[in-house]
Amino acid sequence: MIKHKYNNLYFYTIGAILICIEAFIILYNSASYHSVWYDEAYTIALIKYPIEDIWKITSTDVHPPLYYYMLKIFCGIFGEYYPTMRIFSGLGIVACLFLALFPVRRLLGNKTALTFMVLLIVIPISQYLSTEIRMYSWAMFFVLGCAVFAYKVYLRKVFINYILMMLFAIGAIYTHYYALVSVGVIYILLSIALLQKGRNIVRLVLFGLIILLIYSPWIPIFIRQIQNVRYSFWVETPTPKDYLLFLYYFFSPKEPSHPYTIFNLPVMAAALSIMLIFIGIGILYIIKLPKDKRLAAAHAFVLVYIVTILVTLCITYVVKPISVPRYTSCMLGPLLLGTAIYCTELWKHNKKALVSASFCLLTILCVGRFFSESKYNKEQFAELSKINGFLHSGRKIREPKAVISGINSYPELALLSVLLPNRDYYIYSPGDATSYKPFEITVIDSIPHGIDSFFLIQSENDSSKINNNYAISDELLLKEKSIRLLNRIK
Repeated sequence: MIKHKYNNLYFYTIGAILICIEAFIILYNSASYHSVWYDEAYTIALIKYPIEDIWKITSTDVHPPLYYYMLKIFCGIFGEYYPTMRIFSGLGIVACLFLALFPVRRLLGNKTALTFMVLLIVIPISQYLSTEIRMYSWAMFFVLGCAVFAYKVYLRKVFINYILMMLFAIGAIYTHYYALVSVGVIYILLSIALLQKGRNIVRLVLFGLIILLIYSPWIPIFIRQIQNVRYSFWVETPTPKDYLLFLYYFFSPKEPSHPYTIFNLPVMAAALSIMLIFIGIGILYIIKLPKDKRLAAAHAFVLVYIVTILVTLCITYVVKPISVPRYTSCMLGPLLLGTAIYCTELWKHNKKALVSASFCLLTILCVGRFFSESKYNKEQFAELSKINGFLHSGRKIREPKAVISGINSYPELALLSVLLPNRDYYIYSPGDATSYKPFEITVIDSIPHGIDSFFLIQSENDSSKINNNYAISDELLLKEKSIRLLNRIK
């Protein structure tokens, strides 16, 4: 009894230290990250609207509304600041750590819970999830909670476990559609497991119907979004390079959309290849492990990730491409929990060298991600400072209030409308009836009357001819775009 209390005290002490470490990383990154990209700008613009408008606007997008509601409430309490919004994403990671601290520990033991916590902190993708002003960390939390309490339902027929599983499922399906698929997979796997165990699934079906009822207000919108995606969605069919990215995305020391910074491609390729080799060796060892309940649980958790991937790939090839690496972070929680069980089992069966080497390499990749992202963030902030200086350069002529772009430069225009408000933003797109909300952007067929000068954003592939009656007075050249000051020819 005394030993048991000592072990629990040791576990909670280490767990509290790990949470404090993650909290420090989140606070530091949230205060340090100054750059914002398009999807984050969408979030920032959307939460400025009233609650009822958020539902309407996001219904024209491809994501459910829960995250935006949660963030709006959080910012209503702590202020609409970028660090506040990033901290809220970090709280999704912290919430996952608390799941490990309590239900996971009771289900799977101290070692598995601590292994999961360490994995979640050192895996490089966590830095992206805990700082980006998007819904992925919270989607991961809801899916993880649903999977954990589904396992508790499998072990014991306790009513509260069904309730908690249902609540996490509702949170997941209203946060992201990959999370919706994951919840469906969890329910199917649990139904199969219960039937194999000789238990009826009446209660599970009833709770499933309650979830469907609560989701019913969004179902018509979901169907409409599916129809819209079939005709217009930015995702392309995956190439062999994309499949490689899916393999290493979670532990890559760089965000795929960012350029290489503190290391070159060969160095990164070598490190990722070694990591994949470690994973391959681990899988071979796991196959040879004696079968038991813990290993079966690990397989089930990992299956949530694998089956969701397979379902979304089927949709990609049958309906419309929807496979995006960052979307898979919604299922990262169950994947890491299954991996934590594998690691503790391998450790127990004298494969300590492999587990230790894998964690060491993962930590190196994590540190690499930290410094790489820091350098990239500084470069992005420097570019934004140049743009800000150009738009507020204190010219002798009256500083233009209008900023215009063609359709190909819309992302840059949308981003600036959030970062540099109090200007008039126009998109030149004749015959375009699209609503560009939540951004404060007006669609124009021609230059509005009365504008003698304006700033024009053009990307490299933007060929919009909207400056026939204007001459370039000044120009800021950037990597893939330019911002020009145009004045009417007298």
